[in-house]
Amino acid sequence: MKATTRAEITPQLEEAVQRESARLKDLASPAAVYETQPREKIPVELAVGAPEKWIAASAYIITVGEAVEREIRDAQGRGEEMMAQILHAVALEALEQSDNFVRRLLNDEARNENCELSGECRVESSTEWTHFSSILSGDKIGVRFAGAERFEPMYSSAGLVYWIPVKKKK
Repeated sequence: MKATTRAEITPQLEEAVQRESARLKDLASPAAVYETQPREKIPVELAVGAPEKWIAASAYIITVGEAVEREIRDAQGRGEEMMAQILHAVALEALEQSDNFVRRLLNDEARNENCELSGECRVESSTEWTHFSSILSGDKIGVRFAGAERFEPMYSSAGLVYWIPVKKKK
């Protein structure tokens, strides 16, 4: 909430955030898809800025669904700007938690292959999406890139993380 608004954090605001968090738990429908591909199958355009010794990359797409977005528009339509800001903050937090969950899954998979994850390439342009969607589609979870650094549904993200072999200790 502090990052999205300049509102003073009062006990009433904290209570509203907790109440809306509980309510949105039922509305949000987090979903994710991910796939790991060897280096050779990753488009070179997506390897810009990748770590030096990477051997594979995991592409992922995450969303918390459209219902939260509708709730925000409804609050704005009723002139409840503070409620819309609260819902926005809660949706961003839900997206971040979903991202963290997927990263933990990928970390576990990488560790099982004696690798660690390093770096991250977020999909933020139509060009990147074109290359990215050649390895992973958002169709399964209803996510598409809408251009101008935006996804539909709005509370969605996509990116790549790179796998790097861990040096064995002697």
